[in-house]
Parts: sequence; structure tokens; C-alpha cells
Amino acid sequence: MMTMPVDHSWSVNLSVRNDRRWFGFNSVAIAYIAATLDFLVMLLASTGGYTLYQFISLGTEGDISLYVGIGLLMATIFVLAMGVAHAYRAAEMLSFRRQIATICSILPAVLVFLLAIIFFLKMGTAVSRGAILSAAFSSFGALVALRMMWRAYLSSAVSKAAFPTRRVLLICPDAISVDPIIQKAATDGLSIKHTMYIGDDGNSLERLEKHGIADIDEVLIVWDGHSNPGSLEECLFALRQFCLPVNVMFNGVVGDIAQGFAQDIGDRRAFQIYRPPLGTVERSMKRIFDVVFSIAALTVMLPICVIVAIAIKMDSRGPILFVQSRKGYSSRPFRILKFRSMSVMEDSGDIRQATRNDPRITRVGAFIRSTSIDELPQFWNVLRGEMSVVGPRPHALAHDDLYDTLIAQYASRRHVKPGVTGWAQINGHRGETPTVEKMADRVRHDIWYINNWSLWLDLKIVTLTALGLKDRSNVY
Repeated sequence: MMTMPVDHSWSVNLSVRNDRRWFGFNSVAIAYIAATLDFLVMLLASTGGYTLYQFISLGTEGDISLYVGIGLLMATIFVLAMGVAHAYRAAEMLSFRRQIATICSILPAVLVFLLAIIFFLKMGTAVSRGAILSAAFSSFGALVALRMMWRAYLSSAVSKAAFPTRRVLLICPDAISVDPIIQKAATDGLSIKHTMYIGDDGNSLERLEKHGIADIDEVLIVWDGHSNPGSLEECLFALRQFCLPVNVMFNGVVGDIAQGFAQDIGDRRAFQIYRPPLGTVERSMKRIFDVVFSIAALTVMLPICVIVAIAIKMDSRGPILFVQSRKGYSSRPFRILKFRSMSVMEDSGDIRQATRNDPRITRVGAFIRSTSIDELPQFWNVLRGEMSVVGPRPHALAHDDLYDTLIAQYASRRHVKPGVTGWAQINGHRGETPTVEKMADRVRHDIWYINNWSLWLDLKIVTLTALGLKDRSNVY
């Protein structure tokens, strides 16, 4: 069963049972401790960076009171931004790569904000730029070291089930695979002690008592849209007799709907499953980022582009650039640019995706495809306003026509401009999609990106894309 690529946030409220600890070193505690340590690291880095810079440059210790204040400001903004990005969740702390990407996007933004304050308050003469840079590098090093320690601890704790956890009774239809749920629950402080498969037969109350309801702290029900709602209703009715928290998580289309933005309409709650196109301010922010980043990328990569162009011309006959029709924002057609990596220039109704050991790929093409260098000309598409740096990857017209009829949400990908990279690509959906299921999973990631867009998310995706280029396993 495919689900949206987002974290399911189960209840973090602890049980009221008096035979359990009210608060332990679990996922909730980890979030607070990680935030506190980051705050202290940023504060110490500011004062320590200034002291070190003063001692090296001037041979004196200087007055650190100003830099204590600067450290407090930097630490507060950084921790709040990390909290907004949900970076202190235990599941996120386990991913070293995502943590570094988040730090690399938030820390420079905090420094820019700090420098802007210093500029507008005309404090430039009182604040040492060298001390600020020293504090920034010290903060980054300390934050990375902390993440290495967190990853080592959390990996060991999860594998050994060392967290003080809430004991959970999992209730679900027998068609649902429980292993992924158990693994996910472990990082959120939940330990699945008993599993109850519920159907149309049997008395729910008797089955609950049989499956250890007296020995758990809360109940988690996982349901899908194909099961009989009467069974769920009967189970919920039986659970009312027990003083336990009950959480319901939906799979399938109902789960996708429940992930949408919620608003109250009268006495009922409605979920927005399709986000409208970005507003004026959001589009302006995204466009500014696209233009600035594309100019910088083309300027920096210009020597590489020249070398690649010469290599393509020497390696095989044909043009340097590959041009193909694609659908952009609101299905508007445009011509995408790539460095030619194949011996063919397919742009018809019958286009085959590249496969492993594809004979159409040239020698130079194999290298530039595996390193994504063939995508560099698309920054020109970005400057022309046809694409964005981050967004759903555009597919050939033949593939669009095919999957528009096979995947219900496929056309929704074109609610934003297509991107050079995207949320799906950094989550393992880069390269060939040989089955409808794989394409559907990519589409779900793209829809999630559209519904959750932010400038921070774009910065995170760009950083993770750069860090993930060394993984060439799915690219050929």
C-alpha cells in the first residue's frame, strides 16, 4: 500500500497509568535535549569564536558581553527554525544527511539575518566580522559533531529497544503489513506489544481483552479504505470502556486526504487535498531564488560546460544539445535542454526510458548522465521561466499522455513549474521508472512537495541533491 512520503505523527501524550514513568528519555525528551544542546553550542561558539579571534589577531581577550548577546540571538533563531523544520524529531535525528542539509540551509540564513540587523542598527564598527565568521565555523563544526553522536546513540538505542516507550496495542486489518509500522513506531517512542487483526467476525470487546488490553498504555488503529467501516465502528465502541488513549491512522486514499490542510466548516472539518497555485508572494520568492541560483550555477559551471561540449562533439556525431518537448506549468509546452548523451534524438510518440547498459548511450553520455552533468543546460530553461530549480521532474510527452490515464494525481504535478531536481529525486526516485507503481510513488512525492512548499524546503532539496550525486545506483 503506497502512502504519502510524510512523517506520521502519532500522539506523544504519555499514559496516565501510574505504573509508568511520567517522562523518560524517549522521543519527546530527545527533541528538547537536542534543542537545548544546539542552543548551548551556538551560544558557546559565539563567545568562544570571539575570544579565539581576539586572542589570535590582537593578543587580548576583549569584552565578550556583546558577543554573548549575539550568541543568544543566533541560538534562539536557529533553534526555532530547526523546530519549525521538525529537525528535532527522533526519526529526523537518525538521518545524518538530512540533518546536515537542514543545518547548511538554516545556519547561513541565520547569519544573513544577523548581519542585516548589524547593518541596519549601524553596529558595524562595534562588531568584528572575523569574530562572526569564527563563531559560524565553530558552530557548524560543533553541530556536525553533535549530529554524529546523536546518530550513533539513536541507531544503537533503536536496535536495542532501549527507549522508555509506551506499550501499544496495534489494531489493523490482516491485509496490512505491520513490519513498517513497528519500525516507524520505535522512533516515535511506541513499542508494539500486541497486534490484533480485526475483521467482520467475533466480539470486539472479547478480542480486545484477549489481546492484552490490560497490559498496554495506548491503542493504535491502522485502517485502509478497503476495510469494512462497520468493523472499525464496532472496535471504537468497545474501546470506550477502557481509559486509554486511542489513535487512528488511515492508509490509502483516506490517509492521503487526512494529510491535507484542515479547516473547520460549520461543525465539521474539511481537508484540502489539492493546494492552489502558489500565491503572488510565494511565486516571487521562488522566482528570485531560481534566477539567483541559476546565474550562480551557470557562472560556476561554465568551464565544465565547455569541456563537456567539446567531449560530446569528439565522441559521437550529432548536436551538442538534446532538445525535447515537455509539459510545464499548467501543461504549457516548452523545449527542455540537455547535453546530448545518446546517439538518438527521440521526440516522438514512442519514447523509451534509458535502461541499464542501454546501447543508445554514448561513452561521454554514460558519464554525464551518472553525474547529472547532462542536466546543466536546464538552468537556461529556469532563467527563461519555463522551469524552476526545484519541482517535479518533467517527463516526455508520450509518458505524460500514458500516465495521465493510469495515475489519478499525475496531472496535479503540473500545478507548479517542473524542476531541475525535486523531492522525489532525493527520496530514491531518480532515474528509470519501469512500472506504474514506481511512477505512482514518484507522483506522490511530487504532490507532497506541492502541498508543503516553502523556501526552506527548496534549500533543503538543493543541498540534499548535491550531497546525493555520488549515489549513481539508479542512474544510467
